[in-house]
Amino acid sequence: MALLRVALALPHLGVYGGIRRFLELGEVWTRRGHEVAIFVPDRAADRPWLPFSGPILSLPELPLGAWDAVISPDPGLFLDCRSPGALRVYYSVLEKAPGEDRALRAADLVLANSAGMRRYLARKGVAAFDAAGGVNLERFRPPVPDPRESRSPVQALVYGRLSRRRKGTWVALRALERASLATGVPVAVTLFDTPPEGEAPSLPGVLRIPHRWVLNPGQSELADLYRAADLFVSAERRAGWCNTAAEAMACGTAVVCTSSGTEDFAIDGVTALVSRWRWSWALAGPIQTLLRDPGRRAALAARGAGKIQEYSWERTADRIERALGERLPGRARGENATQAAR
Repeated sequence: MALLRVALALPHLGVYGGIRRFLELGEVWTRRGHEVAIFVPDRAADRPWLPFSGPILSLPELPLGAWDAVISPDPGLFLDCRSPGALRVYYSVLEKAPGEDRALRAADLVLANSAGMRRYLARKGVAAFDAAGGVNLERFRPPVPDPRESRSPVQALVYGRLSRRRKGTWVALRALERASLATGVPVAVTLFDTPPEGEAPSLPGVLRIPHRWVLNPGQSELADLYRAADLFVSAERRAGWCNTAAEAMACGTAVVCTSSGTEDFAIDGVTALVSRWRWSWALAGPIQTLLRDPGRRAALAARGAGKIQEYSWERTADRIERALGERLPGRARGENATQAAR
């Protein structure tokens, strides 16, 4: 297709899954020859935490460019950001975001980052385009050889964003504790996070299984954490796309999770064990199954690693390009980018 000029309007460039999405997609599109720029409120204060080859500009500069599309996941920014003639694209990544309804009404195109998000938007009468995914499959992949089928204690991994209750960190930890005590199988837990507060938060209660924190892991260290884990547990609610569960699955780690943010790739009993209820006792049951049966745990992890190959950032970028192409016929799209590339 013709080269595009795409502006990404983001609230910040902090270490968040929603921000990862745009850095990863922006880099894919830049490699393909599209012109991509990120616009943030304060470019002096923001530096991308993942590789991004395009320019980082301030939001007041956005109207000065002849962009084909302006894409934003933030309702407030989306409503404020305009570029003459550009397609206005709202990328829905979180249910019930403040200002969401106004953004949906103002959008020329709505993208959804998961099947669950598309269903949520459909209940609002919005037909959103499938832009689910993804995972950086070059960075997140299983170890070779994989030593994890049978060892003690079982190494469990949990995303440690305690400051956001919907992430379910404490629920996941209590589920692991329940399962370990019920089965007698020793479990050691690693929590990882890049906490906004800068320091490891205190757990809200006493945890009766061994645990440790890994703070501010780089991308290589994060991939190593996934590859070293036998089991990843996620208890999110109101998630759009659960980056951490997808990344763990890509690294060949067995996943126990809620359906929130995972239903595109977590098929209960096939690629993951999925709890219908977001309670520690409900998650503890499937965790017990995998603690008692290392062979089943390894088989589940292998099927999950195969399934998640469908959700590379490249495939997500392909789908969004097609959606933009369908909405931009007849425009002189990409001409500026093509000239700039010469």
